[in-house]
Amino acid sequence: MSAQTLAASGWVPAVLVTVGAALLLNFYGVPIATTAVFAAYLVLCVVLPGTLVWRAAHRGGGSFVADVAAGTAVGYAGEVLTYIPARAVGQPLLVLAWPVGVVGVFLAVPRLRRYFRGPPDAPRPPALWSWAVAGLVALLVFWSSKFFRVHGLAWPAYGTPDMDSPFHLALIGEARHHMPMTSPWVHGEPLYYHWFVYAEMAATSWVTGIEPQLLLLRLSPLPMLAAFVVLVAVLARKLFGHWWTGVAAVVGTLLVLAPDPYGWQPNYFTTYFAFSPFEDGSSLRLQLWTSPTQTFGALLFVPVVILLVDLLRGHGRGPRTWALFVGLSGAVMGAKATFLPLLLAGVLVVVAVHLLVHRRPHIPAVLAAASTLACLLIAQAVLFRGARQGLGWQPLASMRGAAAAVSTSFGTDGSPGRLGMLALLTVGCWVCMWAGCAGLLPRRRLLAPEILLLLGIGVAGLGAVTLLSQGGGSQSYFLQSARPYLALAAVGGLAALLGDRSMNWRRGASLAGAALAGILIMKIVRDAGAAATPTEANSGGPTGLAAALARPYLAAAGAVVIVAVVTVVVVTALARSGRLRAGTPRGLSGALVVCLLAGLCMATAYSNVARMLRESSAHGWRDASASQPIVTGGTLEAGRWLRDHSRPDDLVATNVHCLAEAATECLNLHFSVAAFTERRVLVEGWGFTAKAHDRAGKLGVPAGDVPFWKPDLLAANDAAFTATSAATLGDLRNRYGVTWLFVDETRSPVSPRLADFAVFRYRSGGCAVYELVDVMAGSSRSVPSAGR
Repeated sequence: MSAQTLAASGWVPAVLVTVGAALLLNFYGVPIATTAVFAAYLVLCVVLPGTLVWRAAHRGGGSFVADVAAGTAVGYAGEVLTYIPARAVGQPLLVLAWPVGVVGVFLAVPRLRRYFRGPPDAPRPPALWSWAVAGLVALLVFWSSKFFRVHGLAWPAYGTPDMDSPFHLALIGEARHHMPMTSPWVHGEPLYYHWFVYAEMAATSWVTGIEPQLLLLRLSPLPMLAAFVVLVAVLARKLFGHWWTGVAAVVGTLLVLAPDPYGWQPNYFTTYFAFSPFEDGSSLRLQLWTSPTQTFGALLFVPVVILLVDLLRGHGRGPRTWALFVGLSGAVMGAKATFLPLLLAGVLVVVAVHLLVHRRPHIPAVLAAASTLACLLIAQAVLFRGARQGLGWQPLASMRGAAAAVSTSFGTDGSPGRLGMLALLTVGCWVCMWAGCAGLLPRRRLLAPEILLLLGIGVAGLGAVTLLSQGGGSQSYFLQSARPYLALAAVGGLAALLGDRSMNWRRGASLAGAALAGILIMKIVRDAGAAATPTEANSGGPTGLAAALARPYLAAAGAVVIVAVVTVVVVTALARSGRLRAGTPRGLSGALVVCLLAGLCMATAYSNVARMLRESSAHGWRDASASQPIVTGGTLEAGRWLRDHSRPDDLVATNVHCLAEAATECLNLHFSVAAFTERRVLVEGWGFTAKAHDRAGKLGVPAGDVPFWKPDLLAANDAAFTATSAATLGDLRNRYGVTWLFVDETRSPVSPRLADFAVFRYRSGGCAVYELVDVMAGSSRSVPSAGR
């Protein structure tokens, strides 16, 4: 193969991105050898069997990169659905039956062997497409450093994670040792949650020996994100027929954010976790890393939509395609709860419009709706048991959590007038982000089933984030889940405005110039604005604060109108002079305006990348968290010692329950003991449970502030540490079955007599481990330390 052929094949950018990711991981504490083991497992046990199944079931004649990306999603689904019964029968390594079985069957059956190679007539992506998509994947890999730099793997850096990471780590530990799973931080409390990603990481840990912490905080998200990016690009090309639409769809998904014309920055929390001043469901916010369920669900959902597009178009209606569609829908069911409701909404839109227009049912859409509804009902009955997890009807509640509203306290009182204004600004941002959808309106393609599907998913996401609320702000995941499909619809409209023509350098330069103009407009407005965060005090009261929020958007809108009018005049003049073909002016003018508005939005991504570069350069690229520790030094080491010296069914008691303690409050989100011991705890924290969310609704308080609903149990647990005696420790051992004590000596007073009734085993930092062996009054059971 010549150098020119190799460069055009797509392998060079793929290899460069892979090597870059390995080097970045090494910089953040992952040895190259560990990355190689992980990559080998991923390729042999996930990607290979998944790609074989995808090719055999889909038979869509896709390109190699499309088959591999979709096969990765199928491979993850097969891995999880194999691991669950394997773990249930106590043999987690039986998960290897998935790759061994699939590859063995495809080798043994002659007619299946052809799927080891793609079809000879498979389309080959242009080199520019390959480099562009690889560049966008590289952007995500680089952006991971924003998460990596504040989530260290060793003390003191591991002491300052976000509050959710110990929660996720605890559930991976639970999935490693128990099936069915429960909430490991409260013994006996059922787990009503979408937990399939934890089973995936547990399976990977069992086979590779890699620590769950390393998988959660470093390795596992990256291939999921890479495959997600490729699949969005592949879906766009399937929908609209042009390779350039795939690149545009990924840019729209990741980089077209709500415009931010403010010269001031929002508070630390909103800057750290999100980008935009108003809710936009950004796919680049840190939830991609802090919420592995969202990342896993987003990946699995794209091939579901790809299959559904083929079914709606009448392609591949065979039982294999339907079986794969149902199987992947089942995997999505347990991956993230937000996706299937959106899918059902999109399919029902197809059913309703087709019935209205054609006076007959669209059979594939009806079957897809029935299948999706069945998966939803199964999920509610088996996984969630009807639990709402604090999600309820509360129109415009999301507006109060917008970065601009929080930073300025404009949404604090929740008055209808203020919420209405925030909603108007939010909708204005949405119009800028997805203005391309207007290109679909005057054309018959709007009634195409696949376009109705995209719009149905998107509108359902917008409606959910507008009308629903959840105590932790999780309603935003509906919009984040729908966002790629809104971006796809907008790109489809842009293609329609351009007359569905292929992209050339002249046309591409014109559109890029319009986007650049939008970026410059936003920069000018930002630089001209006030640098201080507006409040009622410095803005002249409520009216002045409202004006301070609206004024920059009005200025940007005025500039856009002027530039848009000039654009229309210039394009019309060029058309009259004969330099543009007949019929071009309206479509080209509309496309340029769409890109101009997209530029306003891309300025937000640019400013946030620039901000991250400044912060990292100023405060360090590693171990740079400025937050207070929420995990005590020694927790990781003591936890792993206990894990390695106990049985999976051993029960642990601990004296820590709260991330923050005061005289009258407790933030009940302490999960690090369960996380690092991988053992069930009698009672650690009790937040993030269905019961906590239900009680929060009844008490009218955040779920993190709910008091424990079993005060007698909590009192008996704490008495063992503060009023240690044969009776209190005997109660834990004999009544509740506790065999280990995990003591955080920095958090609350511990009786000096603890070693008289429990066997001291290990100490690291501020944490100590004791074993309850034989509790006898007045008899010291202390033995020499087994650790530091």
